[in-house]
Amino acid sequence: MDGTLIYAKTPKGVAEVAARSAQLSMTARRVLIMMDGKRTINELAVLVRPGEIEGIVSQLEGGGLAEKASADVSLDVPTVNGAEPGPDIAPTTGTAVMDDRDLTPITLEEAKRRAVRELTDRLGPGAEVVAIRIENCRTIEDFRDRVREAERLVTSALGTAAAQEYVRALRRRP
Repeated sequence: MDGTLIYAKTPKGVAEVAARSAQLSMTARRVLIMMDGKRTINELAVLVRPGEIEGIVSQLEGGGLAEKASADVSLDVPTVNGAEPGPDIAPTTGTAVMDDRDLTPITLEEAKRRAVRELTDRLGPGAEVVAIRIENCRTIEDFRDRVREAERLVTSALGTAAAQEYVRALRRRP
């Protein structure tokens, strides 16, 4: 298996992380949780014994819980009046000048993905419970509460400076 491939959870995979209904082994579950559309197979392989990653990824993909991430899924292209910037929008028109007000706002789903990714990058499998709570958020208020919980977890594990960096990472524009 190509170690540079990148996998992400499908909607069914996200539901599985929350519900635990597919009867996955702890190892397969850990790999599924860490699949975020950014980590390569080589990065995920450190979570399992040597030689296990291929079988686990095949199991998750076969069960519809994970899929290869396409290269353009994570790109967030700002738009001008609903059109992608391109050759038909000339820089001299004034409409192509982009500032922060022109950027597409981040969605709750993207904010949740970023919060989980940043948390698991810092704490690994120790962040599983809070990561699942973040993924299950349905409102921005609930999301804010879960991020505060994640911040407390990072503080207790890594200190105040690490927690402040976690929060700063969530505020950065992609």
